[in-house]
Amino acid sequence: MDPTTGNYPKPPVPFIRGRVFPVRSHVTPPPTLVTRDCCRNFHHGREERAQLTPVARSLKHPPLPGDLGSDTLEFEILDPIRVGDGHNAQVFNVRISNTQPKSEIFQGRKELVAKVYDPLYLDDDDGFLNPFLCVDKHYTHEVHAYHVLSNLQGYLIPRFYGSYSLDIECEGADHRSDTRTVRLILIEPIPGVSMREADRSKIPQPERQQIIKSVIDFETEAYRRDIILTDLSPRNVMMVPPGLHPGGNLIFLDFGGAIFNRRLDEPVAAHLELFLGQYISPLIRWHGLLMLDFEEWVDWEWKPWVESEYAHTADTITPEMRAWYCP
Repeated sequence: MDPTTGNYPKPPVPFIRGRVFPVRSHVTPPPTLVTRDCCRNFHHGREERAQLTPVARSLKHPPLPGDLGSDTLEFEILDPIRVGDGHNAQVFNVRISNTQPKSEIFQGRKELVAKVYDPLYLDDDDGFLNPFLCVDKHYTHEVHAYHVLSNLQGYLIPRFYGSYSLDIECEGADHRSDTRTVRLILIEPIPGVSMREADRSKIPQPERQQIIKSVIDFETEAYRRDIILTDLSPRNVMMVPPGLHPGGNLIFLDFGGAIFNRRLDEPVAAHLELFLGQYISPLIRWHGLLMLDFEEWVDWEWKPWVESEYAHTADTITPEMRAWYCP
C-alpha cells in the first residue's frame, strides 16, 4: 500500500458464478442533485482515502436510505456481463427464486440481469471522484429514468423489474462481523450485440441510416420528457437480431447519467426557459455535437440528411426555440 495515495488492496469481487444472494425490495429516494462538482472528491475525502481501507470507507458511507420494502427474493449468479474492479456497476445474469410474497411482476420470467451499484469497485480516477456520491447518483437517476420512460419498457428500453437492497458480508480479519449494503436493479436480458461491437462495415448505408434515425428518435423522445441522456453512445445501444425482442432491433441501455429537467441543478440555470415538456425538433438539436459519438456510423452528408428526414417537423420550431438552440 502507498500511504500517500490510499491504494489499499480490495477484497475479491464477490459476484461470481454460482453464488446466491438474498435481496429485499427498496423504494429509491429522489434523484440526487446534479451540479458540476456533485461527484468530486475534495480534500477531506482524499485524506480519508489515504487513511482508510476501501471496505472501511464503504462501511462509513452507506448508500442513501430510501425505504426498504416487504418483498424479498434470491438470485443465483449465472454469467458475468461486466464484472470486476473499475466499473461503474457490476452487471451479470441471474436466476430468480424464492420470491416472497409470490408476485406477478416477474410474469413467469426466471432469468434476469442484475445491475449492482457497488462503490467498492468503482473507478474513482485515482481519488478524483467520490465513489459513494457516484453510485448514489447512478442508482437514483437510473431508477427514476425507468419510471419516467415506463411506457417504453419492453419496447425501446429493457423491462424494469424493480430496485433492491443487498447486504454483503465483508471479508478480512478486521470486518468479519460486518456487512455492507449496496443497491441494485433487475432488468430483462437483451440479446444481441452493442453498436460498438457490431461490424458496421457489413451493414449497408440505408440500414445504417435507419439505425441512426432510430437513435435520434429515441433521444428526442427522452428529451421531450425532459431527460438528457448523457450516456447515449454506441456501447449503450443493443442491436437485437430480428424476431428476438418485441420492441424491434434497437434497445437502449444505461441511464445512470440521466439529467432531468434538461439542466444541471445549478442556481444559475433555475430560471432558464428550456421549453419543458415540449417536442424539440432534431433539426435544431442534432446539428453537430449530439452525433459525434455515432460519427463512425455515418459516411454521408449529415446536415442535408437530417434536414430531409425531419423536414416534416419544421413547423414545430418556434422563433424562441431557434434562438435558444441555434444561437
